[in-house]
Amino acid sequence: MEKIIEVVRLMAKTGLFFASADGIYQQRERQFINDFVSGIEQIGSITPELKGEVYGALNNQYKIEEIIRETNAVLEGFNKDERRAILASIRGFITKVIEADGSVHPLERENFRLWKDQFGHSA
Repeated sequence: MEKIIEVVRLMAKTGLFFASADGIYQQRERQFINDFVSGIEQIGSITPELKGEVYGALNNQYKIEEIIRETNAVLEGFNKDERRAILASIRGFITKVIEADGSVHPLERENFRLWKDQFGHSA
C-alpha cells in the first residue's frame, strides 16, 4: 500500500506542477486537480494523513527537476512492467492537466518535453 501512496503523492505534485507551469493556475486546471484528489478518495480508504498531504501538496510550487527526481525515486520500488504502466498513467495525466484550460502553453510543452526526455516518449 505504501508504494501506491507514493504514486498518489507523485501524481498530485506532478499535476500541480504542470497545471501551474505556464505561470497561471486557472480554474479549469484547479478543478481537474481537485477532481483527481476526489477520485482518489473514492478508490478506497484514504487515511486523513494522506488526504491532508495530497491537499497540502496543492499549496506548494515544484520545479521540473523535483518532479523528475521524485518520479525516479518512486519508480525504484517497482518492476519494469509496473514502471511502464505508472509512467503511461502519469503521461496521460500530464496531458490532461496541460490541456484542461483549452490551450498548451510553450512552458507546459517544454516541461513536458523534458519529462518525456527523461522517461521516454513511449511512456
